[in-house]
Amino acid sequence: MEQIEFSKLILKFLEGNYPQFTQTIKFHDDGSFDCELKSESGIFSIWIATYNTEITIGIEDPNGKTDIHNHIPCYGLDDLGACVAELSSIIEDIKADNLVLYQDEDGKYDWIESFESENLVNCKKFSWKINPDVT
Repeated sequence: MEQIEFSKLILKFLEGNYPQFTQTIKFHDDGSFDCELKSESGIFSIWIATYNTEITIGIEDPNGKTDIHNHIPCYGLDDLGACVAELSSIIEDIKADNLVLYQDEDGKYDWIESFESENLVNCKKFSWKINPDVT
């Protein structure tokens, strides 16, 4: 699948399911795009990119770094349904605080499933929601 076609399919999915992302879409010369959605708490953002005909989804931490991310490979039209389902699942997990951003005692940010975050010691956790006091 060509990059432009892939990006158009992902854009169509976002328009139909997560239109709030489409307000920030930036297209690139290769036909890929990236976009983001700021958390309700205002602390971090979810970002999505379509480089290399794969979906990359991640969190931009409060310092503006985008190191925290997952790649969702999509090898063709037959994989598209599973790819956007995985994308949707990650978005919903972040927005429901099932997948949370945390900062360890060294100041490094990462994400973790909320049930596992109970084991984090000396870490600050951040919520998607307006009340960010999840610590």
